Amino acid sequence: MIKSLQFYLMGLLLFLISGCQQTLPPVVQQKMWSSEQCTMPPPLPTNRECFSSALSPDQRSQNTVFLLAMGANTGNLTKTSSDLENFSQTMQQHFRMPDSQVCELPNVFKSEVVAALQSLNEHVAANDLVILYFSGHGTFIKDNDGDEKDGWDEILVTFDSHCKTPVKDEDGLRDDYFVKLVNELRSDRVLTVMDSCFASGMLLGGPSRSNALLANAQSKFLQIGWWGTEEPRIEADERILIKNEVGNLDALKGLLLAAADEKQTALEIAEKGGLFTFKFVEQFRQYADFKKAFVQTAQEIQKMTRDSQSPQAIGRWEILEE
Repeated sequence: MIKSLQFYLMGLLLFLISGCQQTLPPVVQQKMWSSEQCTMPPPLPTNRECFSSALSPDQRSQNTVFLLAMGANTGNLTKTSSDLENFSQTMQQHFRMPDSQVCELPNVFKSEVVAALQSLNEHVAANDLVILYFSGHGTFIKDNDGDEKDGWDEILVTFDSHCKTPVKDEDGLRDDYFVKLVNELRSDRVLTVMDSCFASGMLLGGPSRSNALLANAQSKFLQIGWWGTEEPRIEADERILIKNEVGNLDALKGLLLAAADEKQTALEIAEKGGLFTFKFVEQFRQYADFKKAFVQTAQEIQKMTRDSQSPQAIGRWEILEE
């Protein structure tokens, strides 16, 4: 009788253990990042200036183009600096903008994003074209003001959080605040390009690893501390499921080009950098047309990843034609 009870209890224990293991899909386990990977203390904030030598609107007679390109190698990402350099070079070659109207901020801190956008607003005229670019991790934390339908705020993971334990909410840039800063710019002609993601894709089919380019791909979704780890990102109630959105970033004025929608992961590929940036730059250099380059990029990425990464275009394409 005792031996039978022992076998029963052992079988029950094995069942419970296997059940717990299945609650966290393997794809999520592979994408989680721990601060134990860091071999250095947290970096000290930098204070780089942007656009200080750019002409003010009353010093020039025609509209122009400004570019702010940012990235952050946090977690397991290593190619965001290459991403912003490739994107920036492509835009500079196309628009032939002077150096004074270009700002590149690799491993950007939150305070630098804020300062750069505020400085930009001092130099932008009403009809100037502003191009904003970010490559790095995204994640989500609990909404702090009740404006999110799903109860979560998306955040851009700036370099503030790198190798930091524990991370705090203020170590990331909430989508609400980023949208506020961008929407305060004097020009409505704002193109925002985001090579990041705000979901692990844990409930979605993973990309095809039969494609050699994706063999060692890294997710651009960050799970550290309690960031991005508390609850599934997708609502259980299909009636309120938010589709084709990118968090509160879809409230940005102008046009948003995003690497994935808010329920998906985006990828960084070995040697090449962000999959979205790599493909978009490749297509833009061929067509020199934003819309055509985006459509081709989106189709190719969806095919490569079996629709687990679907780039999104939200807003007004017309801002590029004015």
